Amino acid sequence: MRLLIASTLLLLGLGSTAQAADAVRDDGLAGYEEVKRITAFRGLYSWSSIDDDSLILWANAYEPYLVELRFPSHDLRFARAIGVTQFGSQIHARTDSIQVRGFRYPIGRIYKLSRDEARRLSQS
Repeated sequence: MRLLIASTLLLLGLGSTAQAADAVRDDGLAGYEEVKRITAFRGLYSWSSIDDDSLILWANAYEPYLVELRFPSHDLRFARAIGVTQFGSQIHARTDSIQVRGFRYPIGRIYKLSRDEARRLSQS
């Protein structure tokens, strides 16, 4: 019985820690609109990495999206090309992945950006 109570308390503690980490991460992206998918009929226009776990994908010359990966890719900053696993012309958060040097990194979240926000993030 004690083991059951201890494991329940441990799981509750771990869950609240994960939620707190998500809340801290969301505060930095509070101004951006979260979307579920990117529509790119003719493929992606361009991309640029920001750090190990985020990049900007351009659906065309006027539509940038901030893509957060679920796991960091330490090769993302140095990659010259990336791949995107998608079905059809849409890239979905939580189901599609970014491929960097043969490894897949699942997409966690996608945010719609303005062109000025994308340029500012790319330069920093």
